[in-house]
Amino acid sequence: MSTESGRVQKIENDWAWVMTERKDACDHCGQKSSCNMIEGVNRMLVKATNSAKAGVGDYVELFLSTKTKMKGMLILYILPVIGLLVGALSGGSLSKVFGLNQNFGTVLFTFMGVVIAFVLVRVLGTRMDARQELTPAVSRIIRRARNSFPSEKAELSGGSSGSANGGRHYPSGMLVKENRH
Repeated sequence: MSTESGRVQKIENDWAWVMTERKDACDHCGQKSSCNMIEGVNRMLVKATNSAKAGVGDYVELFLSTKTKMKGMLILYILPVIGLLVGALSGGSLSKVFGLNQNFGTVLFTFMGVVIAFVLVRVLGTRMDARQELTPAVSRIIRRARNSFPSEKAELSGGSSGSANGGRHYPSGMLVKENRH
Protein backbone atom coordinates (compact mmCIF):
# COMPACT_ATOMS: atom_id res chain seq x y z
CA MET A 1 0.00 0.00 0.00
CA SER A 2 1.38 3.37 -0.99
CA THR A 3 0.20 6.44 0.90
CA GLU A 4 0.95 10.14 0.87
CA SER A 5 -0.55 12.98 2.83
CA GLY A 6 -1.32 16.56 1.94
CA ARG A 7 -3.79 19.43 2.14
CA VAL A 8 -6.81 19.75 -0.17
CA GLN A 9 -6.48 22.92 -2.23
CA LYS A 10 -9.52 22.68 -4.47
CA ILE A 11 -12.57 20.48 -5.05
CA GLU A 12 -13.97 19.87 -8.56
CA ASN A 13 -16.97 17.53 -8.82
CA ASP A 14 -15.71 14.21 -7.37
CA TRP A 15 -12.03 15.22 -7.59
CA ALA A 16 -9.76 16.74 -4.96
CA TRP A 17 -6.59 18.65 -5.81
CA VAL A 18 -4.15 17.86 -2.98
CA MET A 19 -0.86 19.65 -2.28
CA THR A 20 1.78 17.04 -1.36
CA GLU A 21 5.53 16.94 -0.91
CA ARG A 22 7.35 15.76 -4.04
CA LYS A 23 9.27 12.48 -3.82
CA ASP A 24 12.19 11.34 -6.00
CA ALA A 25 10.05 8.54 -7.44
CA CYS A 26 7.81 11.16 -9.06
CA ASP A 27 10.39 11.76 -11.78
CA HIS A 28 9.72 8.33 -13.28
CA CYS A 29 6.01 7.99 -12.54
CA GLY A 30 3.77 7.07 -15.47
CA GLN A 31 0.97 9.16 -13.99
CA LYS A 32 2.87 12.39 -13.49
CA SER A 33 0.58 14.02 -16.06
CA SER A 34 -2.12 14.16 -13.37
CA CYS A 35 0.28 15.98 -11.04
CA ASN A 36 1.28 19.61 -11.37
CA MET A 37 4.73 20.54 -10.13
CA ILE A 38 5.09 23.97 -8.61
CA GLU A 39 8.30 25.40 -10.02
CA GLY A 40 11.14 25.93 -7.61
CA VAL A 41 9.27 24.28 -4.76
CA ASN A 42 9.38 20.68 -3.60
CA ARG A 43 5.58 20.38 -3.66
CA MET A 44 3.05 19.32 -6.24
CA LEU A 45 -0.69 19.28 -6.82
CA VAL A 46 -2.13 15.79 -7.24
CA LYS A 47 -5.55 15.15 -8.73
CA ALA A 48 -7.24 12.37 -6.75
CA THR A 49 -10.71 10.89 -6.49
CA ASN A 50 -12.41 12.35 -3.44
CA SER A 51 -13.78 9.10 -2.00
CA ALA A 52 -13.53 10.38 1.60
CA LYS A 53 -15.56 13.51 0.73
CA ALA A 54 -12.85 15.87 1.97
CA GLY A 55 -13.31 19.63 1.87
CA VAL A 56 -10.98 22.48 0.97
CA GLY A 57 -8.26 22.86 3.60
CA ASP A 58 -8.59 19.32 5.01
CA TYR A 59 -5.38 17.39 5.66
CA VAL A 60 -5.88 14.03 3.95
CA GLU A 61 -4.21 10.73 3.13
CA LEU A 62 -3.89 9.64 -0.50
CA PHE A 63 -3.86 5.94 -1.36
CA LEU A 64 -2.58 3.94 -4.33
CA SER A 65 -2.66 0.15 -4.01
CA THR A 66 0.60 -1.79 -4.15
CA LYS A 67 -0.89 -4.06 -6.82
CA THR A 68 -1.59 -1.07 -9.06
CA LYS A 69 1.82 0.41 -8.43
CA MET A 70 3.56 -2.90 -9.22
CA LYS A 71 1.45 -3.42 -12.35
CA GLY A 72 2.38 0.05 -13.56
CA MET A 73 6.08 -0.51 -12.88
CA LEU A 74 6.07 -3.89 -14.65
CA ILE A 75 4.42 -2.36 -17.71
CA LEU A 76 6.68 0.68 -17.74
CA TYR A 77 10.03 -0.98 -17.03
CA ILE A 78 9.85 -4.71 -17.82
CA LEU A 79 7.84 -4.69 -21.05
CA PRO A 80 10.45 -2.64 -22.99
CA VAL A 81 13.23 -4.97 -21.77
CA ILE A 82 11.22 -8.00 -22.92
CA GLY A 83 10.65 -6.35 -26.31
CA LEU A 84 14.38 -5.66 -26.62
CA LEU A 85 15.33 -9.24 -25.71
CA VAL A 86 12.70 -10.91 -27.94
CA GLY A 87 13.71 -8.70 -30.87
CA ALA A 88 17.43 -9.33 -30.35
CA LEU A 89 17.13 -13.08 -29.80
CA SER A 90 14.79 -13.64 -32.72
CA GLY A 91 16.60 -11.23 -35.04
CA GLY A 92 19.22 -13.73 -36.21
CA SER A 93 16.76 -16.43 -37.26
CA LEU A 94 14.21 -13.97 -38.67
CA SER A 95 16.91 -12.31 -40.79
CA LYS A 96 17.57 -15.70 -42.45
CA VAL A 97 13.84 -16.17 -43.12
CA PHE A 98 13.61 -12.74 -44.76
CA GLY A 99 16.96 -13.06 -46.55
CA LEU A 100 18.66 -10.19 -44.68
CA ASN A 101 22.22 -9.80 -43.49
CA GLN A 102 22.30 -11.38 -40.02
CA ASN A 103 23.80 -8.33 -38.25
CA PHE A 104 21.41 -5.94 -39.97
CA GLY A 105 18.45 -8.24 -39.25
CA THR A 106 19.37 -8.50 -35.58
CA VAL A 107 19.58 -4.71 -35.24
CA LEU A 108 16.35 -4.22 -37.21
CA PHE A 109 14.31 -6.76 -35.23
CA THR A 110 15.75 -5.52 -31.92
CA PHE A 111 14.61 -2.02 -32.81
CA MET A 112 11.20 -3.34 -33.90
CA GLY A 113 10.83 -5.26 -30.61
CA VAL A 114 11.52 -2.11 -28.61
CA VAL A 115 9.10 -0.03 -30.72
CA ILE A 116 6.35 -2.64 -30.37
CA ALA A 117 6.96 -2.80 -26.61
CA PHE A 118 6.67 0.99 -26.27
CA VAL A 119 3.44 0.96 -28.30
CA LEU A 120 2.11 -1.72 -25.91
CA VAL A 121 3.20 0.38 -22.92
CA ARG A 122 1.29 3.34 -24.35
CA VAL A 123 -1.85 1.28 -25.08
CA LEU A 124 -1.85 -0.42 -21.67
CA GLY A 125 -1.14 2.87 -19.89
CA THR A 126 -4.00 4.59 -21.73
CA ARG A 127 -6.33 1.72 -20.87
CA MET A 128 -5.35 1.84 -17.20
CA ASP A 129 -5.77 5.61 -17.18
CA ALA A 130 -9.25 5.35 -18.75
CA ARG A 131 -10.25 2.91 -15.99
CA GLN A 132 -8.68 5.27 -13.42
CA GLU A 133 -6.50 2.43 -12.18
CA LEU A 134 -3.49 4.73 -11.82
CA THR A 135 -5.39 7.52 -10.08
CA PRO A 136 -4.79 7.99 -6.36
CA ALA A 137 -7.78 8.29 -4.04
CA VAL A 138 -8.35 10.33 -0.88
CA SER A 139 -8.60 7.40 1.54
CA ARG A 140 -9.24 9.27 4.76
CA ILE A 141 -9.34 12.69 6.32
CA ILE A 142 -6.54 13.06 8.84
CA ARG A 143 -7.62 16.47 10.10
CA ARG A 144 -10.56 18.62 9.04
CA ALA A 145 -9.96 22.28 8.36
CA ARG A 146 -11.98 24.93 10.09
CA ASN A 147 -15.20 25.66 8.22
CA SER A 148 -14.60 22.70 5.92
CA PHE A 149 -17.64 20.98 4.49
CA PRO A 150 -17.38 17.56 2.83
CA SER A 151 -19.20 18.34 -0.39
CA GLU A 152 -18.13 21.92 -0.81
CA LYS A 153 -17.95 22.58 -4.55
CA ALA A 154 -15.34 25.02 -5.81
CA GLU A 155 -17.25 25.60 -9.01
CA LEU A 156 -20.39 26.71 -7.13
CA SER A 157 -18.52 29.29 -5.13
CA GLY A 158 -16.35 30.68 -7.90
CA GLY A 159 -13.26 28.67 -6.96
CA SER A 160 -12.99 29.79 -3.33
CA SER A 161 -14.47 28.63 -0.06
CA GLY A 162 -17.01 31.46 0.03
CA SER A 163 -19.00 33.24 -2.61
CA ALA A 164 -18.45 36.79 -3.77
CA ASN A 165 -21.38 38.03 -1.70
CA GLY A 166 -20.00 36.69 1.61
CA GLY A 167 -21.85 33.38 1.76
CA ARG A 168 -21.00 29.70 1.69
CA HIS A 169 -22.55 26.98 -0.45
CA TYR A 170 -23.55 23.85 1.45
CA PRO A 171 -24.02 20.33 0.01
CA SER A 172 -27.70 20.97 -0.62
CA GLY A 173 -26.76 23.92 -2.85
CA MET A 174 -28.13 26.36 -0.27
CA LEU A 175 -26.24 29.64 0.12
CA VAL A 176 -25.81 30.78 3.73
CA LYS A 177 -24.66 34.34 4.46
CA GLU A 178 -21.79 34.73 6.86
CA ASN A 179 -21.35 37.79 9.07
CA ARG A 180 -17.79 39.03 9.00
CA HIS A 181 -17.16 41.79 11.51
